[in-house]
Amino acid sequence: MNRSTLLRKVVSFAVLLLPGLGILSIAQTAAQTAPKVVVGKQLSAKAATPTPGAKAKNAAQKSGIGKGATAVKASQPSSFWVEDLDVDDDGVVETSDYLYDAQRGMLYTYREDDFACPNGKPDSGSILMALYAKGNPAHKAVGSGWYVVNLNTGQCAAKKAGTFGCRFNASGTPTECGAATVNNATGEIDVVVAE
Repeated sequence: MNRSTLLRKVVSFAVLLLPGLGILSIAQTAAQTAPKVVVGKQLSAKAATPTPGAKAKNAAQKSGIGKGATAVKASQPSSFWVEDLDVDDDGVVETSDYLYDAQRGMLYTYREDDFACPNGKPDSGSILMALYAKGNPAHKAVGSGWYVVNLNTGQCAAKKAGTFGCRFNASGTPTECGAATVNNATGEIDVVVAE
């Protein structure tokens, strides 16, 4: 093998390897920066009966919920409302947007609120959460789901701005966390977990 051929192979290999290294770098950062969002009892209960409460406002049909990277599109126009509820068991009522996608069996909620960084320090930002509702076609446990939080560079020690989140079980305990993006085709999140 001559020197020119060897150089082309090395450059080709490096070009193929660089995107993978970037994903690995994001994944390693994600494990250290995925915020902790509490899934409160009142919010979990909402997944069993995903309908507006008696004091809900702004009921309408919408095709999505959230803002920017913390937004999701519904599979079809879906029930939307705004409601005040203590969603994180902190004793404070938060105003949140809700969207129930009956076809997916998912209750989505969006709010600007506080969360905890992995180091325990509080921070705040946009939070998009999804909970599996009763009778969901994926046969997931009612009240289990996922959340994503949009972080700026430096927020929660994030080396790069991006969305980070977790999947959680029916008791609200995180089961998988990392860099996360919303997949509008499925209404789910894709999580890159550092190993």
